[in-house]
Amino acid sequence: MQLEHAEHTLETIRTLMERSQRYEHLSGYSGLAAGALALAGCATLAGGWLPDTAFVLVWTVVFVLAFAINAALTANRARQCGEPVWSRQARTVAAAVAPAFVAGVAVSAALVREHRLDLLPAVWLVLYGCGALATSFFAPRSIARLGLTCLALGVTSLVVSPGWPLLTMAVGFGATHVTLGTCLLVAERRAKRERAFWAEVEEMI
Repeated sequence: MQLEHAEHTLETIRTLMERSQRYEHLSGYSGLAAGALALAGCATLAGGWLPDTAFVLVWTVVFVLAFAINAALTANRARQCGEPVWSRQARTVAAAVAPAFVAGVAVSAALVREHRLDLLPAVWLVLYGCGALATSFFAPRSIARLGLTCLALGVTSLVVSPGWPLLTMAVGFGATHVTLGTCLLVAERRAKRERAFWAEVEEMI
């Protein structure tokens, strides 16, 4: 019994240490919002009434809106948990993402200069996937799956079908983020049920 108790205690400590290193304030609603914005951007460009030069502008607006919504929802969750918004975990995640973001800006500028807008979505997916994978040690495991999916879709698009930029954006950024948001919301509700269950158990004890 003592051995089992010691093993259980060690497992609890290990779990708490792992959780303390992970950034758990990502909101499922931010994933849904990012996916919806990406699909809206695809629908806007699919109409064909905008000039080709509007491609970068539309996706810049989509990125800014998605980033702002994610930042607001994430900050709100951190405050609800009584933790600082710009915590050590948040700084670690930002530092992990920064290289991929800077590379994305540089490569995008080069492709725009060379008039290769058709390659932008695939390149964005590859770099986004690399950035997400870089944060997988500090963020929920669903981010690692998102990173692998985006990286695979980006590589496939570059090698097999670079001529379908809107389809690449719709699947790579739209569908994947809607799926991510759904998974995060399911995980949040499961965690709430578990906390409520253990709270009842503690009251009974």
